[in-house]
Amino acid sequence: MTQHAPPRRPHLAWLATCATLCAVTAPRSPAAAPSQTASQPAVKEPHAAVNNDDDVDLLDLDVPVVVTAARHEQPITGVPYAVSVITAEDIRRAGARSVPDALRLVPGVDVADLGYGNAAVSPRGFHGFLSRQVLVLVDGRQIFDSFFGGTLWGSWPILLEDVDRIEVIRGPAGVTWGANAVNGVINIITKDPKDQQGVTVAVGGGTQATHREYAGAAWADDRFKLRLSSEYERSRGFGDGGTFLLRPDDAYIAARGSLHLVYKATPVDTLTLSAGSSTVDSGFPRSVQGGLFGSRRDESQGNFVLGRWEHTLEPDNAVEWTVYVNDSFVSPGLRAVDYRYQQYALQVSHRFKPTDRHAVTWGFDSRGDVFDGTNADPFMSTREYASSGIFGLYAEDAWQFAPRWTLNLGARVDYDTYGGFQPSGRAALSHELDERSSIYGAVARAFQTAPVGVRFVDVPFLDGLARATSNQEVDAQTLIAYELGYRTRLLERLDAHVNLFWNEYSDLTTLSPRLGPPGLINLYEDNRAEAGMYGAEVETRYNINKQWTLLAHYTYQQLGWASSARIQEKDMISPPKHKFMLGPRWSPRDDLHFSGQAHWVDAVDAPNPLNPFVSRQIPPYWRVDLRAEYEFWDKRASLAVGVRNLLDDHHPEGATQFLNNVESPRVIYAEMRIRFK
Repeated sequence: MTQHAPPRRPHLAWLATCATLCAVTAPRSPAAAPSQTASQPAVKEPHAAVNNDDDVDLLDLDVPVVVTAARHEQPITGVPYAVSVITAEDIRRAGARSVPDALRLVPGVDVADLGYGNAAVSPRGFHGFLSRQVLVLVDGRQIFDSFFGGTLWGSWPILLEDVDRIEVIRGPAGVTWGANAVNGVINIITKDPKDQQGVTVAVGGGTQATHREYAGAAWADDRFKLRLSSEYERSRGFGDGGTFLLRPDDAYIAARGSLHLVYKATPVDTLTLSAGSSTVDSGFPRSVQGGLFGSRRDESQGNFVLGRWEHTLEPDNAVEWTVYVNDSFVSPGLRAVDYRYQQYALQVSHRFKPTDRHAVTWGFDSRGDVFDGTNADPFMSTREYASSGIFGLYAEDAWQFAPRWTLNLGARVDYDTYGGFQPSGRAALSHELDERSSIYGAVARAFQTAPVGVRFVDVPFLDGLARATSNQEVDAQTLIAYELGYRTRLLERLDAHVNLFWNEYSDLTTLSPRLGPPGLINLYEDNRAEAGMYGAEVETRYNINKQWTLLAHYTYQQLGWASSARIQEKDMISPPKHKFMLGPRWSPRDDLHFSGQAHWVDAVDAPNPLNPFVSRQIPPYWRVDLRAEYEFWDKRASLAVGVRNLLDDHHPEGATQFLNNVESPRVIYAEMRIRFK
């Protein structure tokens, strides 16, 4: 359970000693064994696909590169971050129905279902309906809500069949990505069309009247690559939960479409065009706090267009320009909440090697947000229209100052039109112990700035009895983070990654009740809290033999909250103190695969939509998922059956003030995929 007194600061020497002992006492692989890490290619292929054979898996050190840590390709073993990669094969074998479902495979990432189309997701705590401490990207494009902040997962055109991998950084990445990359970054990377050539059809259905149909076509030659895809998804929702005043209604109907075009204009110039659109009916189970009288249809839309130009000057010298536009509409069923926003962004990055020992990346980011709340009834903001802008300049250097030693230094300055200047920084020292093991330590600063809508929020709740307002001069929330990490491969079979972290938060905001006016109760957003959090994360992958693989991870985390405001007034779920996963995978034949995941999550406190003054206690729970798949027609077709949440008819995982209580149900499903070439 959450501790409401700040924990004593763990002695950094103790953390360093633990990590050093792990490094020194761990058995070494034979020195003659070559490293299997792929070297960075000279010319980057956009959205380069990870090898998707049956042996590619979570935490696989054979995954050649990650791009999220520094905005260019790097061997995963050389990245001084707590980073994990979820491949398309992982997503499929886990039977994940959404990106949040897939993120359960990563240690340190807290995930709680809040409805069929909504989830609370954040690395290292602070997960809630609107998790503002994590930055979510799709191919490097931010999807961060302009009004409330956070990510509405079910509202954007994310087609799981088109996802190549999900890169997850746990810990601040503010130097590289700027505002809101506080607790981490989740980057959803789509497939290269050349790896999807032909026509792909996937259909699936299960209990809760759930079904999904996908159709995609891709084509490629020496210069052009194109993918067109569409998807329709429908469910009557989770169905269980609610309160004595309102039944849960989280039915979900979504239609999505996307286009991805890559043109190799010259040997050194690559142009990319991506676009997508989604329309969602329902998906927001209305809370009692939204009122018992007067509602409207709940729906949302998400649209985007992205263009990218990559120009290679030399093998280690390249410039990338990215522009994109996001357009989003959200109406969660409350008459007073109905808004639309557009985001216009320009990103420029340049990487080069001035010497053999230095790898430099620098760049410029800008984003403008325009908000329209004129359709709210009677109002949701003190301004019907509002806009904001943020501009950032950053530089990073990876300096190999001695054999096996690297110092990574990064600095960034952002200017927000309301919040002014904010610095970010990171320093990481890493040491390669041998060809299979490395250790690093890092310290970083990152910040989260209030979205433009939050500064001017004025939303009636409880049929006008309560009003949510904000301090328009609210300060940025900041984080100072310390981290130690150790990665190794033991005995040619076991890959392991251990991380220790300590986070110090300042100027955290809460939405706290006080006597009105406005309203009888005024929920007022302002900086009120500080917090400290420390923890440990362990993730492993053990290749028992050619048929058996065992995935496992464990997370320990402890939060200290220092404020007169209760932690639930931040509308966040307290981080579970302990959680772990075991995931066996068995392939008795090349065409037959069995997999499962057993998750155990400790008890948490959550906001209470029925009574904002009393938290809701969520007991510990098990979640067991099983799946079996048979491949045929030269592995161009497959048939799978599975069950999610085998042990419970239903159980709660979290809650929020802004949605009705729902409970995650048991779901039995079947799905079929086929590709025509």
